[in-house]
Amino acid sequence: MKRNFTLLACAAFVFGAVQFVSAQQTNAGGYIPCGTDEAVARSLEANPALKAEYEENQRIAEEQDRVAFMQGYPRTSNNQRNGNPNSVQSPPQYIIPVVFHIIHDYGAENISDAQVLDEMRILNEDFRKLNADTSLIVPTFQGIADDAEIEFRLAALDPSGNCTNGIDRRASTETYIGDDGSKLNYWPRANYLNVWVVKTISSGAAGYAYLPGSAPSAQTDGIIILSTYIGAIGTGNPSTSRALTHEIGHFLNLLHVWGSTNTPGVTCGTDFVSDTPTTKGWTSCNLTSNDVCTNNVEENVQNYLEYSFCTRMFTNGQRSRMWNALNSGTGSRSSLWTTATHTLTGILVPQPCAPIADFAPSEVQFVCAGGSLTFTDASYNGQPTSYSWNFQGGTPNTSTDSVETVQYNTPGTYSVSLTASNAQGSDGVNRTNYVVVLPATAQYNNTIYSEGFENTTTFANDWDIVSPQVNAWALSTSAAFTGTHSIRLDNTTAMVGTVDDFISPTIDLSVMNAPSMTFKVAFAQRTSSDNDRLKVFVSLDCGRTWSQRFSKSGPQLSTVAAQSGAFTPNSGQWRTETVTFNSAQQVGANVRVKFEFTSDGGNDIWIDDINIQGATGIMSPAEGINAFDVYPNPAQDNTMIEFSLEERDHINVEIVDLNGKIVQSVYNGDLASGIHRFPVQTAELSSGIYLVRLVTDDGKYLTRRLVIE
Repeated sequence: MKRNFTLLACAAFVFGAVQFVSAQQTNAGGYIPCGTDEAVARSLEANPALKAEYEENQRIAEEQDRVAFMQGYPRTSNNQRNGNPNSVQSPPQYIIPVVFHIIHDYGAENISDAQVLDEMRILNEDFRKLNADTSLIVPTFQGIADDAEIEFRLAALDPSGNCTNGIDRRASTETYIGDDGSKLNYWPRANYLNVWVVKTISSGAAGYAYLPGSAPSAQTDGIIILSTYIGAIGTGNPSTSRALTHEIGHFLNLLHVWGSTNTPGVTCGTDFVSDTPTTKGWTSCNLTSNDVCTNNVEENVQNYLEYSFCTRMFTNGQRSRMWNALNSGTGSRSSLWTTATHTLTGILVPQPCAPIADFAPSEVQFVCAGGSLTFTDASYNGQPTSYSWNFQGGTPNTSTDSVETVQYNTPGTYSVSLTASNAQGSDGVNRTNYVVVLPATAQYNNTIYSEGFENTTTFANDWDIVSPQVNAWALSTSAAFTGTHSIRLDNTTAMVGTVDDFISPTIDLSVMNAPSMTFKVAFAQRTSSDNDRLKVFVSLDCGRTWSQRFSKSGPQLSTVAAQSGAFTPNSGQWRTETVTFNSAQQVGANVRVKFEFTSDGGNDIWIDDINIQGATGIMSPAEGINAFDVYPNPAQDNTMIEFSLEERDHINVEIVDLNGKIVQSVYNGDLASGIHRFPVQTAELSSGIYLVRLVTDDGKYLTRRLVIE
């Protein structure tokens, strides 16, 4: 039966105009740069009042730096440590609670706790000047490379006072979008530094932050960053592990050292910190001939606010500017490190937590009867010490392991539940209608499969819709290529990045020789830049695994010009698409076809007339039959079957239903060459889809779809 499865800037704009710049580029090493300049510029451009306030705050910061420089920046007792592990570390001046929101789809982007902890190590080494590689700072800057005396601790209590390990995990397709809308489950910025970790960022950046006072809202103030740029283990690596150090610098009001452009190497600029020399910015680690902007003045290539990827220092002036930000109410930075915040977030006396139960993946699982599925614990917040699984309809029915492989022998729809426990407590999750077991034999084993969505009962019983949104794929009578029904996706209300599937019943393609599929599609972009994508996949195991066979997007998918208003196609706005199946990989006795649409803000998409048939028996005009047509079509009381023969042949003309049953024999006998017409009374046939079939004496045939209203 059909089931609907719902899954739950780094620049000063003080006296100049806001400049939009692209972050969609990589540096010489292939690394992706920061997108803060772009994000800040966009926010300020959209809010003139915010821009004016921000520019005044930046003017104050510049004046504070000028005065501090004239008076001599204060020094820390650790400014000469240079990575010496035997040096004595003074207590931090500022301790900031951090929460990592891991936005994931149960893939590699769902990074481990260990990878987050490794990033916390890196942050605290960088901001406390504890890295051994500070000994490699060039002599020119050894004397001003400073301990910022800022430390970071993972939150131990969430905003509701519940125990947390500071790593919040949220399953969402937002991980593929990575913008301000992807910042899920925001915790108040007055008490937490929010870091959102995602798989991709739509702007093309590796990460971005908002400088104090530049965020469009409190809920978006924080840092968003790629999962591969967190830590030096797991999916991270040492070369990109300091990206979060860079972004937190922005969060604490540090600019890129070259100034207000996000394209280093273009023009000389300043970050308004007096002890960082004017520079064009670096995308490679040039530590010798780098006096580009001022003769005989070496540039601070190793600064954490550079793109050189050999960064290892903050200057005295940068430390002073960050301290000023932490003592300003702008962006609630001054409340992040207070005693009240430390108590509210529990960071000074963290305690172990009970787990929050979860298992991967979250979407509905399909399997053929007799097949197996593997379930993997994905619980978080506290490390479970015991597990209790229940697999309805499966063998085994229960398990106490963190990973279990379960066999399903009986067709049906089943639930899966998990309880994860440790000494601090337990938590459970139950997913109903989670496992769909289909018969081991195909639901359809004809030499032709056809779906025109006219038989709504058959569609409801046979097709599956998997969607994270309410307005998913659904039958529509507003437009159709043939008949009165098609299937439509309400893309105008879909969130960008949303993926919606509709999946066929199981079909035996082994009875067909070199099968292929055709379908009708109608689609309009909303603007010429929309890149909505339609893909078609094939599965040989009832939908457990998939192989892609078709993909079109944007203008290639469109069948008409872009339309800003709602798109409902007329009869001339449909196109026929053909999908071929590889006989070795996509042809079997239990095949499913999946249509997958990914939204990028375009208009609605419509699908109709899905037909799968093999090459055997499909005669071409060269083989003797021409001009085969059925009209009117759709028909009510009667229709006409017409074709021409190049030479005399024995022809059987019949009408069959979609199960292959002959419902009307029209003619069976010899016919001379020439045009032949056979009127057919169809009033006695039930409404629905049929096939008109011409069969030759040697068993070859041609078919045409007939819709009876």
